[in-house]
Order: sequence, then C-alpha cells, then structure tokens
Amino acid sequence: MSQASRALKAYRNALRATSVAFKNDVATLNAARNEIRTHMKSQEDPKGTNRSIDERLKLLDEVTVFLRRNIVQGRKVNEGKYRLNIHKDTELGDNDDIKKKKDGLSNGGFTGCCGGSGAKTT
Repeated sequence: MSQASRALKAYRNALRATSVAFKNDVATLNAARNEIRTHMKSQEDPKGTNRSIDERLKLLDEVTVFLRRNIVQGRKVNEGKYRLNIHKDTELGDNDDIKKKKDGLSNGGFTGCCGGSGAKTT
C-alpha cells in the first residue's frame, strides 16, 4: 500500500473514531476533527521531533485506537447520576489487577499511591 493511501486510511479511521468517541458532543467532535485535520495538513511534525511520515501515521493509528477504546463521555442525568456512552469498542477492564498486591510495591508497612511511600499503615 502506498504511503498516500495509508495516510488517507489513517485519516479516515481517525475521523470515524472521533465520531464514536464524541458522538453527542458537537463542539468536542469538531475540535478533535480540526486538530486531526491540522496535523494531517502540516508538513512538519508539530512537536518538532522530526518524526518520519511512517512514524506519524503509526502515532495517528495509536490515537485512533485510544479514542475508540478509552474515551467514554457521560452526561449528567440528575444530581449525582451520569449516563455514560459505553459502546462496543469501549475497553472494559476489571479491578483484579488493582486488587492484587504486587511484589515490591510495599515498603516495610509504608504504602502510598501506586506503591510509593506514604503514611505508615498499621
């Protein structure tokens, strides 16, 4: 597949991902699409890291996957309740990994966020 057709495919997939992620939020949908469009038109890497076209296309593919799997929008239904837009591509995890005590994360009775030092637990 030529580089131009790969770029077009990546661009279309990214736009589709924004439609899924920001379905009922027109302002955010338009902002995301404008950001993608701007970066696709740019001849230079926006971060100035001089990434190759292939690297930039790979990054766009990763952003597309992230938008589809990890962005979940919610809207307030009433006080304290929200309705989430969970769709078929949303990555649903479980808390089993969080619940497991990992080796090396405790520090002699001291625990903190992510296993760092904190207040002494008794």
